[in-house]
Amino acid sequence: MVIKLPLKWGLLIGLLFVTSIFTCLGIGVSLVWGLGLTLMIATLIIKLNGVTVRQTLHWLGEGILSIKDIYIIVFLIGVNVAMWIASGIVPTLIYFGFGIVHRVYFLLFAFLMSALVAFFLGTGLGTVSTIGIALYTLGNASGIPSGVLVGTLVSGAYVADRLSPISALSNFTLETVGVRFKPYFKQTMLVMVPAFILSVLGYFLLSLKYPAHINLDEIAAYKGLIKTYIKVSPVLFLLPIYVLITSFMGIKSKKVLGSGILIAMLIAILFQGYSFSQLLSFSWLGFQSGNSNAFMKSLEIGGAKAMIEVVLIIMAGISMSTLFEKCGWIHPIIELVKVKSRTKSQLVLNTGILSTLLNALTCDQTVGILVPGKYMKNTYTDRGLTEINLAQNIANTGTALAPMMPWNVNAIIILAITGVNATLYAPYTLLNWLSFPFAIIVTTWLQKHPKLSDLT
Repeated sequence: MVIKLPLKWGLLIGLLFVTSIFTCLGIGVSLVWGLGLTLMIATLIIKLNGVTVRQTLHWLGEGILSIKDIYIIVFLIGVNVAMWIASGIVPTLIYFGFGIVHRVYFLLFAFLMSALVAFFLGTGLGTVSTIGIALYTLGNASGIPSGVLVGTLVSGAYVADRLSPISALSNFTLETVGVRFKPYFKQTMLVMVPAFILSVLGYFLLSLKYPAHINLDEIAAYKGLIKTYIKVSPVLFLLPIYVLITSFMGIKSKKVLGSGILIAMLIAILFQGYSFSQLLSFSWLGFQSGNSNAFMKSLEIGGAKAMIEVVLIIMAGISMSTLFEKCGWIHPIIELVKVKSRTKSQLVLNTGILSTLLNALTCDQTVGILVPGKYMKNTYTDRGLTEINLAQNIANTGTALAPMMPWNVNAIIILAITGVNATLYAPYTLLNWLSFPFAIIVTTWLQKHPKLSDLT
């Protein structure tokens, strides 16, 4: 049931929604509190307009349950991160990376290494807070400007949110739009490969401008620290390869993540010597190194508990978009995008702008994925575009640009981790900036070459 309430109430609730987010960020409390309070006020406003609280709660429940699978996936991703560290997969990747860092151009290496770790770890922030910290320390000691360093690391790390099969955001995008990973991956690669090549060239040139003189003793210390506490082996890379293959085979994310977690737990018990009870603790609380060293402490991430806030924010986002839909407030926004989109290229561009603006207003990617992902599907198919076009467009526009907004949750956490503000590092996040124009160009190009479009 959809009713039409006066638009002024929708604008007021939208203003309260945005204000609550900025207030929470300003005073340093969880967004959940502000979003929860906004939903309570929205329920009261809707009641004053003749809709019972019971009906509003029914709408909220309907919206929340409509994406119930994503909550399970998000919790599994939290557990997966902890298990991939405990089993030694992520530390092994870092260990071998440190083995070649002094032989290559540092900024180019930092970009490629953070992108590789992010793809297999499935989290941009997790990548920045683990190998990102180590690379930042090495680069900073070599005299490379902090903004250049962090921008390079963020550029690589946020490959995860758009391309990793075990990323919460990429899975959320797929679930919202309703597409499979394999065709989404293929089309997103068409966007990211040219953007990636140009980024590689950019970081090569920056490496020449800001050469690094790496302290070999510091690298040896990092490698020694990892090997002291964790057994490393190239054989461990078989699990990430298994996850990638099964994702391409079209197996559902829950099954891929679940089986990956079980295999990682088995490796952690047999190879790393952890007990089952320790792994259960890691699954809930995140990996615990039991070491006071700063680098080892940086590996203490993941766990289902850390994902509770993520799930609650997603629930709040879907609840708000559901209320806007049921009260007839979302349709003017969608109609505006339609009116301003006379061609396919304009539709793709305006969708990217809509996603970016929503991320800017709400300080989080959730609504920037939800609104265009849920409400633009019919428009895309009516205009001869596909849902895959829509999914990759959201990922490579709004999602890609979010970490460069100083008030965004991602940028605030990056500031807390590195001490570098987004205003300093944003100009150097080359891959993020390049993804937006290439998303528009590639989608338009595919429409002119339908046979190639069918292949994706």
